[in-house]
Amino acid sequence: MVDRSVPWPTGTPNWVDLAADDAAVAARFYSGLFGWTCEHQGARDYWVCRLDGDDVGGIGPKQPETEHLASRWTTYLATDHLERTLEAVTAEHGEALTEPREIGEHGRLAIAADPNGAIFGLWQAAEHIGSARRADPGMLVWSEALSDDYETAKTFYTAVFGYRAEQIDTQYAALYADDRPVAGTGAFHPYFAAGTPPHWLPYFATASTDHTVEQVERGGGKLVGDPLDTDFGRMAVLADPEGARFAVIQLG
Repeated sequence: MVDRSVPWPTGTPNWVDLAADDAAVAARFYSGLFGWTCEHQGARDYWVCRLDGDDVGGIGPKQPETEHLASRWTTYLATDHLERTLEAVTAEHGEALTEPREIGEHGRLAIAADPNGAIFGLWQAAEHIGSARRADPGMLVWSEALSDDYETAKTFYTAVFGYRAEQIDTQYAALYADDRPVAGTGAFHPYFAAGTPPHWLPYFATASTDHTVEQVERGGGKLVGDPLDTDFGRMAVLADPEGARFAVIQLG
């Protein structure tokens, strides 16, 4: 299970889930891709996906408030007070897309958007503090807010979550919580098509980026840009069969 017993620091990506047109098909796709075991929670029509007993993310249908939007992965950021964070979101020219919602004994969530329109979630933990943050293949290891207005995004996220922003280059910053880099924000990758909407892009660890790319393409998804060798490992941005974007990175 998650190797900590207290909630993640404010602003830490602590959960990720996919809003899909066909959640059952999506659960099968990602189970085959990452070796997840996805268990259907019938009362909520939601699949909780696990890897070696650890919760790694969820897959479900689109909610009424956002069902007109394309299928997408949503990164959830930790908060210790959901209402105060939503107030900060609107004060900094973002938008609350849903009201706070109780998820049984697990915690409370809401969905919001930054001033550029990138959608993200908020999770106030109770019994469920979120997913593990380890470099094992199939685990969420990074997430970043991408747009064509980097400065606005950086100003928004540092104000709302109290991040320290460390400039990596002219159009990208790592966001620090409790003196640790937990997320990033930057300009679109150069190979993104014109008109790509601002979004949060989750990164999952993989044992082989090139093999994962092949699996995605065989399963009906596509490669968004050629794989890149970075200082952190070989990475690629992909889209699943419904078009939801995610990235994989081969660490080490």
